[in-house]
Amino acid sequence: MELRQLTTESERRIFGERMEEARAKRGARYRDTRRSNVGRIHLEYGLLYGLFEHDDDLPEQMMSGFVMHDLASFPQSFPRPDLSHLSARSVIEGGELWSFAKGAGLLAQRGATILAGLMQAQAFLVYPTVKPSDQSVPYVLANFVKAGDPIVWPYCETTDGGKLWVQPMVLEGEALAKLVDDVFGIGFETSDSMRRIRFDNPFAIEPTLSRPAIPVEQRLAAVESAAAHGHEVNGDAQA
Repeated sequence: MELRQLTTESERRIFGERMEEARAKRGARYRDTRRSNVGRIHLEYGLLYGLFEHDDDLPEQMMSGFVMHDLASFPQSFPRPDLSHLSARSVIEGGELWSFAKGAGLLAQRGATILAGLMQAQAFLVYPTVKPSDQSVPYVLANFVKAGDPIVWPYCETTDGGKLWVQPMVLEGEALAKLVDDVFGIGFETSDSMRRIRFDNPFAIEPTLSRPAIPVEQRLAAVESAAAHGHEVNGDAQA
């Protein structure tokens, strides 16, 4: 497996298209509010990563992806929880996790853990949705802890205009260090100034794209359809 940072304008555009297509395919029930620019800021200024089955796969063949940024790059998406006791560079916020292939979301999360270790993160912050659907379970299993009560997410709404609730969660301290140590212990390789990370799949499931790359016109049609369904916050379209 290769986790690849996407840096060019074309790669970022393709990431956004693949994300919206994955969410439309999984029946996403959220969308940005009309005033929100948070999702756009993340895609334009965050660190975008795509997971590929082979290191020579084209950007259109990414199986899953996510966005992350440290708080020295730009602030966390919501002022809670208060992590000001830590260096802004050492706090990472992750989100926009999506997946096409069963198991690819888990591997993307594994790649994010490798990145957290390489970046010497002291805390990893996420905002998974909990209402109307609960996407916090994978983070609970990874020992993220709830940082306060759920909050109404001001940047998104359900497709029928309802409220979207998220649960701030943080992984830090010994729990984060143990997770990083466990993942590092299995091993990985980096190249291209750490913009490419290759690691073996330790899980029983073998994620793969069982279809050829989608033609551009079909992909764009899927993106237009996704706009009507909206987007998810920090959850995954399919683990």
